[in-house]
Amino acid sequence: MLKKIEEEIALLEKIKVQSNAMIKCAPDGKLRCAINKGYYQYYCGNTYLGDDKKEYIKQVAQKEYCTKLNKNLEKRLQKLKELKAVYKDNALEAVYRDLHPGRKCLVEPLVRSVEEIIDEFENIQYKGKEFSEDDETAYLTMKGERVRSKSEKIIADELFRYRVPYKYEMPVELKEGNKKVIFYSDFTALNRRTGKKWIIEHFGLLDRMSYFESIMRKLDIYERNEILLGESLILLHETSNYPLNTRVLRSYIETYLI
Repeated sequence: MLKKIEEEIALLEKIKVQSNAMIKCAPDGKLRCAINKGYYQYYCGNTYLGDDKKEYIKQVAQKEYCTKLNKNLEKRLQKLKELKAVYKDNALEAVYRDLHPGRKCLVEPLVRSVEEIIDEFENIQYKGKEFSEDDETAYLTMKGERVRSKSEKIIADELFRYRVPYKYEMPVELKEGNKKVIFYSDFTALNRRTGKKWIIEHFGLLDRMSYFESIMRKLDIYERNEILLGESLILLHETSNYPLNTRVLRSYIETYLI
């Protein structure tokens, strides 16, 4: 939420700069509008402005629009900055953080700080999917973990460079109809600022039809479990002709994870 507030403030500040520039460049004068026989007519005071004054009319109209817009921009910016301050004070998170240790062990916190969420995530212990005995590949990430492909190493290393907390092939239990299934998602990551959890799947064999069928099943199960693309699921893809695009990968990380 804080990031969205900051983005909205930045957008409004940019609009304000554009608006002020238009006001500064506009000529003096006030515009009056009227309708005569179905046609618009424009006046400056009591002086009629003909077709030869079209550019002047447009500039004055723009100035008056921007002047009104600026008043509302200021009101909204003030409210957003107040809201930003509320989110930055961490008062809700501090309620649990400042409890006596003897109370903390008795309480299930409803609001936790991002630092606590990340710390808990990084201390999760789990058993990942095993490598087959005849798999002699040795792709090691910057964290020193073994992954299954060069592309997964690239993904892991980019997450590491951006200091994004992540787990490789951490199991997640989902429902498929009336039964439970275990998926070993390629990566499970947390947004560095909010602690929100994201699943990252890399589909590297999209030009193989047999593999494509398993992808569709996995996506269907994710969707049925409310793990939706762009909300808590990031998909990366490649084929033999279209390798993993690292620029797109970084864009995903910068948009959803930092």
